[in-house]
Amino acid sequence: GPFVFFIYSERVQMGGNQSAEEAPKAAAPTPQDSIAKLDAQIANLETKIEKSNNDARMWMAQASTNPSAKARAMQCLKMKKQYEQHRDQLMSTQFNLEHMDFQQAQADVTATAVAAMAAGRDQMKAQQQTLNVESVEKITDDLQDLQAEMQDIQTALAGSALAAAAGDDAELEAEFAKMQEEAELEKVMSGGSALPALSTAAPAALPATAAPAAPAPMAA
Repeated sequence: GPFVFFIYSERVQMGGNQSAEEAPKAAAPTPQDSIAKLDAQIANLETKIEKSNNDARMWMAQASTNPSAKARAMQCLKMKKQYEQHRDQLMSTQFNLEHMDFQQAQADVTATAVAAMAAGRDQMKAQQQTLNVESVEKITDDLQDLQAEMQDIQTALAGSALAAAAGDDAELEAEFAKMQEEAELEKVMSGGSALPALSTAAPAALPATAAPAAPAPMAA
């Protein structure tokens, strides 16, 4: 009956609306896509402008022999002018799109910079909450104490090294004297003279020489 038909119609309509809503929407063209299409159209118009100009020159060359050549040449020039106007309009549109794309890029850069600054601010705040003047002063005091302690340790090590070096010098002197005695003994046993002992006394001073006497004055 009519009631069943009404329900069936409502279901069909609801199903149709649902299918229309579920259909994926086409993505909006980006400025780069539009600029690329405009480039292709402008290049096409440039080709037509060049062809119209060449055709007009060809018909103008035949004007003296062909009565319709002038009209054809004027038609080619008219088409050339229309193409040029259309090209200029597309170039203006392309310029506006490029300017808008540039502004969009600048806006993205600005948004990125602002987000980075906000993140840095939040990080500084979080770090500042974990630090205070007292903790920093304590750290610097501890560092000064450690530096002073290391200086004392280095001084102590340097003193022990000097004492050890002095002891080594004494042992070397004794060993050298022993080797000298053994060498003298070997010399005596082999029939030679003994090596003279090394004298540590300072050399004797040279005798002073008298200054030469002044010559006697001559008699007058």
